[in-house]
Order: sequence, then C-alpha cells, then structure tokens
Amino acid sequence: MRLAVTGDLNAGVFDALLHHCQPCIQGQDQQLALDLSGAEWGSPSGLVPLASLIRTLKSRDVVVSVDAYPDESVCGYYCRMNFFETIGADSPCRDAKRQSGEGRFIEITELRLPQIEAENRTKLTGLLQRLPKGVEATEVSRNSFIDACGEVVSNTRHAYNGAVDANVANLSPALIQAQFYPRLGKVEFCVCDAGLGIKRSMEGEHRDYFGTHLAAITAALAYRNQGPMEDGAGLGLAALESYVKKNGGVLRIRSGDALRVQRGSRGASSTQELPSWDGTIVTVEGRAT
Repeated sequence: MRLAVTGDLNAGVFDALLHHCQPCIQGQDQQLALDLSGAEWGSPSGLVPLASLIRTLKSRDVVVSVDAYPDESVCGYYCRMNFFETIGADSPCRDAKRQSGEGRFIEITELRLPQIEAENRTKLTGLLQRLPKGVEATEVSRNSFIDACGEVVSNTRHAYNGAVDANVANLSPALIQAQFYPRLGKVEFCVCDAGLGIKRSMEGEHRDYFGTHLAAITAALAYRNQGPMEDGAGLGLAALESYVKKNGGVLRIRSGDALRVQRGSRGASSTQELPSWDGTIVTVEGRAT
C-alpha cells in the first residue's frame, strides 16, 4: 500500500496516517511505500510517532520504502531531526548540515535506558533557557519541567515490563524528540513508545480491570495512582499534569484508542475510539503565556 503524508506532520495527522496503515498493522499488506512529496514541517508530536510506527511495522516484517521525498528545505529538516536514519531509510539530504539550528532541538533519539541521558538533559535545559525570561523560564520552573519529563521517560520501563508480557523484548524501543519554536515561544517534548500501553501495563494479568483506555489514562494521572499491579509508585504523568496546570502549556496523552488533553488550568478534553496505538505517546508543551 502507499501512504501519502501531506501538510504539517503533527499529532492529528499521525492519527489519520495510523488509520490508513491498518492493512499493514493487521497483517493484510506486507509492503508500505511512504510518499513524503507533500509533507511540510513536522513537530515532535507527529514525527516521533510516525518514526515509531514505521519501526514497528518493520519489526513485523513489513517492507517499508520511501518512494518520494519532501522538497529540499523540508527534507533537510527531517534529516536534522534524524528521521530518515531512525526509520532505516536512505536520504537525498545525506550531506545536510546537521548543526543547522543547533541548540533549538533534540533530534529523534532512541531511549537506551528509561532515563534522560546527561547530554539530552543539558540540551533540554538549553531549550528552556530560550523561553522568555519571567514566563516559565525561572530556574525552578525549568527544573520542574525537566524533572517531569524525566519521570515520563522513566515510566517507559512499565511499557516494556517482561513480567506482564514476555514478548516485550521484540517490541520497538521508545523514542524522544524536543523542539524550540521561537515565534510561538514554546518548547515541545515528545516521548513515544511501542510497548504495552497504559491500560495493559497497569492491569498486568488482571485484564479489563479498567473498562476503557481512557479510564486507565485517568487512573494513571491520579497522584500515587492505584491499580492492580502496584501501589501507584509511578508519578510521571501526574507530575507533568501538575506542571502544566501550574505553569501553563499543553499535555497530550495518547494510548490505545484514547486521547486526553490538558490545557493549562482550564481543564481537560478527551476523545475515544481513535485508531488504536498499542503503546503510549506523551507530548508536553512548555510555553510563554
């Protein structure tokens, strides 16, 4: 099948692409031709999940090829974000300057351990330094944002819990990316895993403890959440939600067929019955308000 990516690649576009990829996901088609000729700029909330999707399909023996590339400037951006290398594809912008825009992003990176490595922690600190002074840029708020992101990265260990599913060793590892947008005055950080998903990882062998994926997300956001697997030691999502409510920004949590979005202290919205993603995608925006 052919998958055409058009316009800016963001979270909404990823959901549409996930829907179109169902024949490959369900094993009905073993070939995927990626058409990026109409693709424009991408954000972490779109680039990271798409890279994870492609890696997941390839792990299931789907043959993935890039048949058409974006125009030169967009292609150079995808290259700097490490997109082509991450999905194992050749790129016509192989010689692009990888240092262009240095200090404004963390390229797509595979998580080797469930923690933010020192180099990326330093880079994330640098991105937050670029936010306007006095608005989410104090030393306390920067450390709070980084610590919250670190908790979410740490929580990916639950997504690959071999005690829940012995097959997790065969799943595609988690990916992260971050980007600073000077015109918008925001930093976007995304963690995407192809693991068990929030519902499965919290239920363990107690299947259907949570009636829906949205119910599991809501439970995971509760401070020291209570689930059948443990006494709520994981505080990653709760820490991020607390940060967003206090400092502003946006928190998006996508797992299974559900999406929950927290926008500052104004409350949350949710959606169900989306194309199902087995893992979890967490995106947080720290912004000037």
